[in-house]
Amino acid sequence: SLGQYNVVDTVKFHRPSKRLGQNFLRDPDVASRIVSFAGLSRNDVVLEPGAGYGTLTEHLQRVAGRVIAVEKDRRLASYLRSRFPEHSSVQVVEGDVLKTSLPPFNKIVGTPPYNISSKLVLLLLSSKLETAHMVFQKEFGERLLAQPGTPDYGRLSVTAQRKLQIKPLLPIPRTAFEPRPKVDSILLSFAPRTPRTNVDEEVFEDLVRGIFVQRRRLLKGALTHYLKLKIGKNRAKEAVSAMTLPDARVYQLSVEQLEDLSSQLAGLLDKTRVGNQC
Repeated sequence: SLGQYNVVDTVKFHRPSKRLGQNFLRDPDVASRIVSFAGLSRNDVVLEPGAGYGTLTEHLQRVAGRVIAVEKDRRLASYLRSRFPEHSSVQVVEGDVLKTSLPPFNKIVGTPPYNISSKLVLLLLSSKLETAHMVFQKEFGERLLAQPGTPDYGRLSVTAQRKLQIKPLLPIPRTAFEPRPKVDSILLSFAPRTPRTNVDEEVFEDLVRGIFVQRRRLLKGALTHYLKLKIGKNRAKEAVSAMTLPDARVYQLSVEQLEDLSSQLAGLLDKTRVGNQC
């Protein structure tokens, strides 16, 4: 087992890369708590993005059936292979977790590099996972959890909350990592959520993207501006006047309200397409 002292010692000869967002989990007690929250069994195949020196991997292998430890840094991947031999339940994969072809897995547990946080959430949205337990920067976690009308509520909040159940589980101090990051972190759990309403996904995503760049504007103005760029000034005004709009600013809209707007808009755009074809 690689203890807290050894993690610090090994960091001395491996200069952490800012480009790769390397901050290594050094606290075995924190690692144990993270794994405990995940509720793993021998039936689980766990993906660990950014395994680092294996502090968390060590705990994962004790309870999971198999661990797919992904590490982009070649030197760290080599170290992990020496620490977890081929006959162990740990499979070390060298590469970018976002780009590398991976074996099947049903759960994710990890302390991934902070610089891939947003892309990892998008991976969760597109994966058929049972659960995920991941550590993110506190500020990023607050954006994921933010409610309508709050300063942190934005496109990321909407996109994640629509398809994922997200819960805060454990605050993690910056002292649990080496080198020490400038901010604290938080452990979040994720589980798939069936969207409340069936909508045209392309229309929904484009609408949210288009109006949240104007998040402080009243919805009517933001929506009109967004549609002008897509279908022209006159048709945009006609479309907006035909819609039932909440009297609210963009950042105050709930996921349900955005789904309703998307459905209204999809219907109007369909009618417009039919009219243009006649």
